[in-house]
Amino acid sequence: MSVQEIRIKNDGKWYADDRLMFRKPIVKLFATNLERDNNDGFYIRLNQETFPVAVEDVPFLATDAYIDEGAIVLVFYDEQEMRVEEEIPLTFKEDTPYLSFKWENDTRLGRSAFWMVSNFLVERNNQVFLTPPGKLND
Repeated sequence: MSVQEIRIKNDGKWYADDRLMFRKPIVKLFATNLERDNNDGFYIRLNQETFPVAVEDVPFLATDAYIDEGAIVLVFYDEQEMRVEEEIPLTFKEDTPYLSFKWENDTRLGRSAFWMVSNFLVERNNQVFLTPPGKLND
């Protein structure tokens, strides 16, 4: 690859040499091959090569959400999906909600996704949980 820098900016969008990567299949390929090293750095591993990725906040951004057969499905900017079938904790940094997809607190909930799942938030013992509709009263 002839790109000098790959960066995931605070807005969740991927950039190559400060140019927006607009081809979603490529962004999804990179995101699904994203790995984390022992120093909390990120890189893409494709075949036998690795490419460092600068991450300004977190590597994943949930931009949308929908309900499917009792589960909450979060849709990421990179078109990956996270199916939430059991209750999971949210962490807040200031007023911004985060949850764990591959690594701890690696996914920020965008404003739209947050409002779409807001009816499924449960607070218990000073902790907020995202609870699928079928698990709300269990």
